[in-house]
Amino acid sequence: MVHSIVPLAVLEAVKNLDTPVEDGLTEFAEELLVKRLGLSPTVEMQLAEYELLARKDARVEPSHVEALLRLVGRRPDADLVFADAGRRAARRAVKRMYGVTRLFGRSAARRAARAVLGAELGFEHRFPVARVSDPIAIQATPDGTACGFYGAGLVELLRLLIGYEGAMLHVDCRARGSGACEWRAVGPDPRHQ
Repeated sequence: MVHSIVPLAVLEAVKNLDTPVEDGLTEFAEELLVKRLGLSPTVEMQLAEYELLARKDARVEPSHVEALLRLVGRRPDADLVFADAGRRAARRAVKRMYGVTRLFGRSAARRAARAVLGAELGFEHRFPVARVSDPIAIQATPDGTACGFYGAGLVELLRLLIGYEGAMLHVDCRARGSGACEWRAVGPDPRHQ
């Protein structure tokens, strides 16, 4: 089962990216809105449903999440959607934690990564390393596009809970034949010290 925060964050990101900016083209707005998935009544209903499930800390069927990831993976802006969704999921994962729990930095980050993202987060030589072995992202997007969701979510979790300000490289991917997707923190460039 997948935490309900995952599909909620993906749908929120789709809605966010499909919402038109105030650009003075309001006479074309109605015509454009009909073509935007994130603004459809169906997505609005699913958002409400997943919001209720997330409040209950509930889980949903992986097949539903896989279908959603596959649908988003077909979009030309899929990378943007998955990156925004990952950050949204991480912020929700932190909000669901009790205030005192957040103070335990690395331990809190590990728990949140496991509970919401299904990721095993560890530290090697003081740098974060994360692995996701669930094949849902690759089943949905065989090219690995949906892996961006996890990468962005992990970085945001680390930023929020331990103050990490860096990047995580996707060094292994199921799309390239690895047994799991793996992200590793990038150490500081010695040329800049």
